[in-house]
Amino acid sequence: MHKDGPRLWDDTLMEAERMATDSKARYLQLPTPDREAEMQRTRSQFFLLLRERLRNTYLRRISKLNPGEPLAWKYISGRKKASLPSPTSILLGDGQHTYKTARRAANALNRIFLPFHPSHKAVRFSKGINRQSASLNINASFLFGQQNNNESAASFTSFSSTSSSSEPQNNNESAATSSLVSSTSLISCISEPQNNDESAATFNSGSSLSSSSEPQDKNEAATTSGLVAHLCSPLDAPFNRTELLAALRNTPYGKAPGPDEVYSEALRHISSKGLRFLLRCINHSWTTGTIPVEWRRATIVPLLKPGKSPELLESYRPISLTSIVSKVAEKMVLKRLLWVWTPHPHQYAYRSMRTTTMQLAHLIHEVEHNRNHYFQVSLPKKSGIGNQLHYRPHRTLLVLVDFSKAFDSIDHRVLSRLLANIPGVNCRRWLRNFLCGRYAKTRVGHRNSDRRPMLRGVPQGSVLGPYLFSLYVHPLLNLLNSFAGVTADMYADDLSIIVKGQSREDAIPTANMVLQKLHAWSQENGLAINPSKCEAAWFTLSTHTESDYDREGRWPLVVAGCQIPVMTMGASRTTKLLGMDLDPRLTLNVAATKQCAATSQRISQLRCIAHKEAGPSPHDLRTFVIGYGASKLRYGSELIWAVATDSAKDEMQKTYATLARIVSGVPSTVDPESALLEANMPPLHVLCLRARLSIFENTRACQMDWMRRPPPEPPPRAGFRISPLSRDELYAFVDAYTKDYGITQSSPREERFFRSSIPPWFAASAHRVTIGVELPIDHSITDEEELIREKRRVSEEALALHSHRSWILATDGGVDVPKSAGVGILLSSLNPSEIIEKASINCGARPCSYRTESRALLLALEKLMIPRIRHRRKTLLVVTDSQSLLAALNKGPLSQTDWTEDQIWQRLLTLTCAGWSVHLQFCYGHCGVHANELADQYATQTMESGQYTEQGIAPLWHTDLLTCFTTQLTNKWRSTIRQDTHRYLLCGSRPSDLSGKDLITQEVLHRQELVHLARARCGESELWGRLYWAVRDCTNQCRFCNISPEQSAYMRSNNDPTAPGTDTVPPSAREEDVSPARRRTLTRRRKEKCPHCDSTLTGFSNLVSHCRSFHPEHPPPLPELKCDFCGMVFPTRRSTAQHRNRCAQNPDATRHLNSSARRRSLLPQDQPASTSTPIGPQETLHHLLLECPGTLAVRQRLGIEQDLRLGKFSQWQLLHSRKLLSLLDHLFGTQMALYS
Repeated sequence: MHKDGPRLWDDTLMEAERMATDSKARYLQLPTPDREAEMQRTRSQFFLLLRERLRNTYLRRISKLNPGEPLAWKYISGRKKASLPSPTSILLGDGQHTYKTARRAANALNRIFLPFHPSHKAVRFSKGINRQSASLNINASFLFGQQNNNESAASFTSFSSTSSSSEPQNNNESAATSSLVSSTSLISCISEPQNNDESAATFNSGSSLSSSSEPQDKNEAATTSGLVAHLCSPLDAPFNRTELLAALRNTPYGKAPGPDEVYSEALRHISSKGLRFLLRCINHSWTTGTIPVEWRRATIVPLLKPGKSPELLESYRPISLTSIVSKVAEKMVLKRLLWVWTPHPHQYAYRSMRTTTMQLAHLIHEVEHNRNHYFQVSLPKKSGIGNQLHYRPHRTLLVLVDFSKAFDSIDHRVLSRLLANIPGVNCRRWLRNFLCGRYAKTRVGHRNSDRRPMLRGVPQGSVLGPYLFSLYVHPLLNLLNSFAGVTADMYADDLSIIVKGQSREDAIPTANMVLQKLHAWSQENGLAINPSKCEAAWFTLSTHTESDYDREGRWPLVVAGCQIPVMTMGASRTTKLLGMDLDPRLTLNVAATKQCAATSQRISQLRCIAHKEAGPSPHDLRTFVIGYGASKLRYGSELIWAVATDSAKDEMQKTYATLARIVSGVPSTVDPESALLEANMPPLHVLCLRARLSIFENTRACQMDWMRRPPPEPPPRAGFRISPLSRDELYAFVDAYTKDYGITQSSPREERFFRSSIPPWFAASAHRVTIGVELPIDHSITDEEELIREKRRVSEEALALHSHRSWILATDGGVDVPKSAGVGILLSSLNPSEIIEKASINCGARPCSYRTESRALLLALEKLMIPRIRHRRKTLLVVTDSQSLLAALNKGPLSQTDWTEDQIWQRLLTLTCAGWSVHLQFCYGHCGVHANELADQYATQTMESGQYTEQGIAPLWHTDLLTCFTTQLTNKWRSTIRQDTHRYLLCGSRPSDLSGKDLITQEVLHRQELVHLARARCGESELWGRLYWAVRDCTNQCRFCNISPEQSAYMRSNNDPTAPGTDTVPPSAREEDVSPARRRTLTRRRKEKCPHCDSTLTGFSNLVSHCRSFHPEHPPPLPELKCDFCGMVFPTRRSTAQHRNRCAQNPDATRHLNSSARRRSLLPQDQPASTSTPIGPQETLHHLLLECPGTLAVRQRLGIEQDLRLGKFSQWQLLHSRKLLSLLDHLFGTQMALYS
């Protein structure tokens, strides 16, 4: 038994397998009788253990766990599986050769991954490269900004000598610098202490950060991209410490190292001395243009493609492992490259605010836009006399183009001509040398292939590779989007071409012309189109015109001499784009069905770990269900919910409700609304509408107006289909929910974050900003007043360390819906007698506290400190009680992902560039810290009076808009749910607590207890409630109020049904042994007594097995075909058992044939009563807890009635406690004792 749960493939079995394999190998080497006997013995032992493990299935093993024993998530990924064959053993050859060693297999794969190219095609940069005047988004004029000439001249004197070298040196010089990044020298520096005051970079710019304007005209960028004009470009400045720290912070853990064997964990924990050494190495490479040899080497690991044959070499995908140190340097270069180059707007990969769903939304927009554009056609009337004018919408042709090994086929010559437009000598030279002189080798097992040069393609596995590919295809997207009626989008190397046309006769010739241009461009630039993987789809709504079909092949779609099949209405297969299936009507019903099917497979896996007897806590299980199950179902849901039919939406909602039932452990008979409330999961339609609003806001922030639908042209007759993705329609829907908070479609939005407004070379002075985030306190203190004194003490001690600073800035944000304020006050000391200056702003009607705190700090820096930037006293202390804000700012100026935090850092660096020293200190709020209390009082006064120093309202934050909309939708859903469910009568619309604790005693509850509490709240239990009524086929009236003769047959009650020792359980539900060790399930099988001994067995089949095993000398017993109650004789044992279960003289007989535990009704329905006059109300938990007089004595004896009356705990706490299980145990007995 593993400590985290059972393992199916344990060490004992693996050892037995190894012994059997070794004995077989020895026998094959030297066949002798002794070795043959040993082989047979070890194999028998292995198969015996294997059969034992196979018999010990998951359900049987989990039933052996102790009550409440946790089953960790490691059971899924941590259990050992049978060893998979190595690539060497499955690589049988390419049809001509057979590879028997790992090295030969590696060389064979290396020839596939890195084919040889003629050496004369290798790029030699020493000859110079002609620039290509392509229309790239190269922006260079903003690099200088509006600086003071004296300051800018002084800023560039420190590195002008390093920028003067315009050509790279010999590649052999990189061997001398490769030793600088050896793992030994880097790791040896880790133990040195870090000095925050030291900075290796000497580049200090005296200009304000606000001087960096927006990119100017492309023509101006093209004219200023010459070599001489950018000798003093700040783009070529040496890297500073802030850039290196940002690159290291964005380097994730757990990445495989490259050939230099340097791990990311070592770099993330590098010392100050090692940090300075690493920065010096990167700057040497940057200024000289030489790339170390280790940075240009790669190790390729083959991974089998899903669904491919492992015997073919072409079935493996090359995964390149490059140097981690090189990736850090590439991140620093990429930060600067993205400041002077913007990817194409139709490239949706590797860009902020661009996703796969946004490209799919653009496709749906184009199709719906064409459908709203009608044309007239004259067709003969049905009578055959004359013609009739009809309106028809335009159709859309989608062509999906696949490139063969696109990233590996890039021509370095073409890419170098594009790089010539990049401003900055060092940047161009470093990027060019980054491409040349690269080598790679393939690794299979522990053997490596021969080294091969990479003469084409971008380095896969690198940071710059995808962006260089995006730069490479930039002219292609410009070319394809220049044709009228044609739109081309790309996600990485996946190209989709959208063509508008009235019919196939109109659209396919246009598409063929575009494909010819594409094929010519591909041949010229070294890319190869793979026609076998190209697809096409014809989107239409009409099935009545022959133009939608091409039965005679008159309009073939051809690319590279091969015909592409076009998917039309009624096709057997669909076209898939970015993981979503597209049907001809573009209703996405097929996509919804397939996503539900894929989610059902994950549901089956989740049920294995969500057992009702053992498993994780509800909170952990909910997190895993949302991340593993719901994420698959919700992919593209913002688009599916807009165009899919109601039946597809219902199917998705049923699948989502199943995921919610897994979290709480309730059965499938629980209605979906109660299951969602038990799992504390929002409904699916709320999440879909929230995602739709988010994608509209993203397109609005990206200044894309293609989501706004134009009116149909010409206006069609009534009844024509209008687009379901109208932006105006959605925002009208949103405004109806948010108008109470003053939020409308025209409300100003806060700018979205695309990239940092701080140029990387301007962040050199960030070390002059220090942040104090943590204030440790004694968590063992339980008294509230003493805890407040402790918080005040540690806060004042931290602030006293910076009391010498000249200026004290205290900020605070307040929210009192619908009022809010962000304020800042300027003080002269920590305990001042008066406030120097104040500033305040209205943050809106529904902001979060984090947004008011960040707005307050931004306002205080901009209005109170920036005007004093020339003051002679230049030390500042900022005091705030927002620990989350300081934690976000502590990531540094180049790692921010929010516009407000980025603007705060811009103001801070503006101060530090002018010589200021700034410290931001966290202090606990509402504990008596004087500076913080003054800011809090000013915020309260401002909200009460409504008088702010700043005019207007702060722009609306994107997250606040989504939160407000989601809250309103959820509240409306809770107000419209069914109120006659069992759970609503108990808990209302309040979601359940998922802490996994007893809310009365704060003790941790076991999985069994949590499941039975959830089932009790929903009215689904095996011992009472609707599930019990269905199994026992009895009346649904309360057993403690209904004393009819028929009901007493199931109760065996006396005059006092609540007295101790009363049997309130039907005889069929009782069992002789209810100890936790056995925990048998309830059964109706007949007890059979052995005729040869005193044994009593359950069921006739067990009796026969017992007699054959223990009494083989006697003949097997004959079945009893006579009823025990009425004496009737039947021909077979099956018919006898069926009659016995429904015999009129059997007190436990089943009344109806359709009685079953699996009832699929969504709400409790009144069952046909077994009595002629049912007495008393329905047996529900609400009735048993609050209304039933028969259970009053038990409630009083357990102290529940008195504690509820005195207010020691609430009814809500009782429903999440062991006291409820104890009450049910006293009322119903049997298995409830196991969970109390």
